[in-house]
Amino acid sequence: MRKKWALVLCAALTAMSLAGCGGKTGETNAPAAESSAGKTESTPEGTQEAQAPSGDVMTIEFFQQKGEEGPQKGYQAIIDKFNAANPDIKIEMNTVPDAGTVLTSRISSGDIPVIFSDYPTQQQFRQKVANGYVQDLSGQDFLKNVNESSLEMTKQEDGGYYALPYSRNYMGVFYNMDIFEENNLEIPETWDDFVKLCDTVKAAGITPVGLFGKDPGRVGHTFQCTTVAWAPNGVETIGKAAQGEAKLEGDPEFVSAFDKMSVLLSYANEDALALSDTACWEKFVNGEYAMCVTGSYARGTLQASNPDIRLGVFPLPNDTKETTHVLSGIDAAVCVSAKASDEEKAAAYKFLAFLADPENAQLFCNSDGAPSCINGVENDDEGISPMTDMINAGQTHDWMASTINNNVITDLYNVVQGFWADKDVDAVLKNMDASIAVTSAE
Repeated sequence: MRKKWALVLCAALTAMSLAGCGGKTGETNAPAAESSAGKTESTPEGTQEAQAPSGDVMTIEFFQQKGEEGPQKGYQAIIDKFNAANPDIKIEMNTVPDAGTVLTSRISSGDIPVIFSDYPTQQQFRQKVANGYVQDLSGQDFLKNVNESSLEMTKQEDGGYYALPYSRNYMGVFYNMDIFEENNLEIPETWDDFVKLCDTVKAAGITPVGLFGKDPGRVGHTFQCTTVAWAPNGVETIGKAAQGEAKLEGDPEFVSAFDKMSVLLSYANEDALALSDTACWEKFVNGEYAMCVTGSYARGTLQASNPDIRLGVFPLPNDTKETTHVLSGIDAAVCVSAKASDEEKAAAYKFLAFLADPENAQLFCNSDGAPSCINGVENDDEGISPMTDMINAGQTHDWMASTINNNVITDLYNVVQGFWADKDVDAVLKNMDASIAVTSAE
């Protein structure tokens, strides 16, 4: 019976973990961008051998889900500093492909990493908390270093805090500041301004926008970004549709949003559907595109690919600045296993306190580039202010996985990927309704 329950739980949690946001998870259901930075040796299932303390040294696994180079380098810099300052504890970061699925499988089998990253605003995380897998961190002094708005986003149904929120994510339009300056371009604040900007860039012989649609998970990120930007009530409408209370076909907001998406695609690279994220990012940093619609998780990789590029980012604009919203949630967040021993928990708390120190959090921010959740950390990215200003003004919406079942979301990604090919607005909305009807009944 126990084995049967573990299999059922694994299937349920896996389904809920596939449409996250961070990186390609979280922050996304897509496999994380592969990087060797910060990886440790692991079994095919991503499981490190459990290690009892050797002498006076306790080895603690940190299962870290973000595969992009920027966050991995940031975490590793802090880990190296922590290990040097704490010779009795050795933190080892473990990052594997398809990390969300691997973590779910390990949890269901009872092999829970002592420390792991997760996405505390998502339904799948709330289920882990409800099942007793995540340690309640309420009352830990290090949470006092977290800015209040970020901390409140992670509050669970019982009022407790089960994660150390470390950075905010966002989806937006990254742009090459040199190209903008050379062509006297200004950051657009309305949709009409954005279209005019694209026309000007195209006339200069440069592809205006880089998009990547080879992976439906990455198409899904763009879809979430455009939904929040152009259909302010869109996420709620999808939620109602999943409850049988609404239809997307003929919905004015969604008709307008997909009309805009057709225009966006017309300004993008012709090979968007065949292009991976990393291939698109490389072309963008090498000047082939003036802009690229992507997430904050890409910033560190973009900067590492071309250290000389000057990057800016702005919200994808709606018809007016007042109606524009940014897709933004908690990205990096660090948790402790509720099943760990008291000794392991004590070591984990010490590491989380070290992470929450502003001086150390600054190291992560410098590498990752996303807005920090830790008070006192400053983002030195010269072009990020248009995005952070809107986030600080509260014109944001969390990722769909915070309120909608991931089965529904991930299948919509496939439907929208089809729209990138045929650009049929009526058909995509009809197909989305059909998809929701099936997946919401599962």
